[in-house]
Amino acid sequence: MPPVGAPRPDRATYDAVITSIEQALGADVRPPEAVSNQDIATRLATILWNSAPDATLLQEAQRDQLSDPAALEREILRMLADDRARAFISRFFFPWLELDKLGNSDPDRKHFPDYDVSLRDSLATETEMFLLGQVRDDRDPIELWSADYTFLNEQLARHYGIPDVSGPQFRRVHVPTPERAGLLGHGSILMLTSKHQHGVDAAYTSPATRGKWVRMHFLGVPPPNPFPGAQPVKPEIPITPQTRALPAAPCITCHRNFFPLGYALENFDPIGRWRTHDRVGSVDASGAFVDGTSTNGVVELRQVLLQRPDAFRTTITEKLLVYASTGSVVPSSGTPDTLIRARQILRSTQTPRWSALIAAVLRTKPLATE
Repeated sequence: MPPVGAPRPDRATYDAVITSIEQALGADVRPPEAVSNQDIATRLATILWNSAPDATLLQEAQRDQLSDPAALEREILRMLADDRARAFISRFFFPWLELDKLGNSDPDRKHFPDYDVSLRDSLATETEMFLLGQVRDDRDPIELWSADYTFLNEQLARHYGIPDVSGPQFRRVHVPTPERAGLLGHGSILMLTSKHQHGVDAAYTSPATRGKWVRMHFLGVPPPNPFPGAQPVKPEIPITPQTRALPAAPCITCHRNFFPLGYALENFDPIGRWRTHDRVGSVDASGAFVDGTSTNGVVELRQVLLQRPDAFRTTITEKLLVYASTGSVVPSSGTPDTLIRARQILRSTQTPRWSALIAAVLRTKPLATE
């Protein structure tokens, strides 16, 4: 992200600066040291299935086939098609996206009388099936943000206002409007990043939480530390009008780095329904990136983010590197080592598909851990 008010550099300048930073951090331009076929098999089974290699994978390792990128990618796709691959979604994607905290969301029936726990479970199922479909179809990871379909049953389709879906079974459904495309249209994410307190009149969206979530999970950049002594918002009125009225110094200088990313999602209420009005009037979903690029709503936010697909590809590759090395993942930013490794992998991957990225991660030695 450029300094506040500064234009983004052109591609040549951007690449030159990144290369300079990598060199300053001591990037090793040589290919990472390879690992044995047996190690690849063991790590692959752990990552995708959270289990030991099966007979087919062991046979491929004994024949030294896993050193070949094409053969390894075929094994990855075979294993992703297996039902055991749900472990990859629950152990990698859910903690990284923070969806393992979705159970903490407990909307107050006073404000949301149509809500019940089965709806929350359906929201989680939608995202689980969407993620599993993306990796099994071997898509470019950037499509997590742009895919024009999701998985719905009648309950969830009715919640979103999408017609012609009946029955309790989930099925793939084309989303009729661009607002619901990709993860930013998923109620699980929108509910996770809202305020749900009982006993106070505070069932509101949180532009700070939503903005930080987008910044962390697309750009891979943590938010700045909070200003010492910052006053908390008032629980009795919606949060967004309060944050828009904060003084320019010191608040807005810092907040403009991530709050506008959350403002763009204001058309979604705290349980992920579309709205044009909130409890204080018409929804204002306008904002601007720190370089001055304006947005108004989720569609324009997504369009601006997708102009920088390499930012997200780097973020997700870093997370895969950490997960493959430690078996866990946290949403915080990576280290210089993981950033350099991720960029090396992306430069060596002709087509950034899930199988290719996972294969490239497995063909390198795990990250050093303390």
